[in-house]
Amino acid sequence: MKKRLPASRVYIKDIIDGYYVKSEGDFEPNYLITKDARKVYRVKVVATVVRDPMMSEDESYGRFQIDDGTGTMWVFGFRENTRFINLVKKGDLVQIIGKVGEWRDDKQILVEGIAKVEPNMWILHRFETLKEKAEHAKKAKIAFEIYDRYGITAKAKVIAKNKGVSEDMLMTIDELYTMMLEQRSTEEALFEEEVVEEEPKAENPELEKAKKAVLDLLREKGKALSHKFIVKKLSKEIDEELIEEAITQLLAEGEIYEPEIGYYEPL
Repeated sequence: MKKRLPASRVYIKDIIDGYYVKSEGDFEPNYLITKDARKVYRVKVVATVVRDPMMSEDESYGRFQIDDGTGTMWVFGFRENTRFINLVKKGDLVQIIGKVGEWRDDKQILVEGIAKVEPNMWILHRFETLKEKAEHAKKAKIAFEIYDRYGITAKAKVIAKNKGVSEDMLMTIDELYTMMLEQRSTEEALFEEEVVEEEPKAENPELEKAKKAVLDLLREKGKALSHKFIVKKLSKEIDEELIEEAITQLLAEGEIYEPEIGYYEPL
């Protein structure tokens, strides 16, 4: 009989921020690598059901959504595990054990067991989760330092062993860094594809005419002119809205300035 892998206590945020790894071998389990370099095969989460369970018409799968204060996530049950979906309702505080899955870049929990729990269980879960994180962090700190200095080398493995750090943790860190770099490269490539060179706006001949008229008038008078005077002087030949827009653009372009409110002079 195949041995069931242990479940790690985690927060939903750990799952969301982690990296899902789909194993290449048919009989190798998929897993999650958290940002602090924990390799997680199965998870244990305590959270509140925030959406009522939904079941497919043929009852081949069902789902509900949970929230633990760090994030929200869908929980799915397939085939024989759909029986767990009907055990809960919106508002229940539950402890869930299951595997992490991913569909279209959205992570989810594939339920293997579920139980309603009392509020005290939420406190215990947080304590146990923090305890596991703290214990892992001590060794992870040493492992990161060794990896950053020596990489995955024979020397690194010897030093790690002498300091009580497993070779598997070094390999996990190496895998984590690789996935982070791949994600960064993908995001940069997508960003480059999305960046489209902005096409220059087509000039509006009427607006350009209005801008020239405003500038010519200001230069002709050689002194600050009021907004009211400019509009009155030019409105016989140019629409008032165009004059307003021309003044606004000339200010933005630094062609004119406002020595006092409502008065303009050329620069």
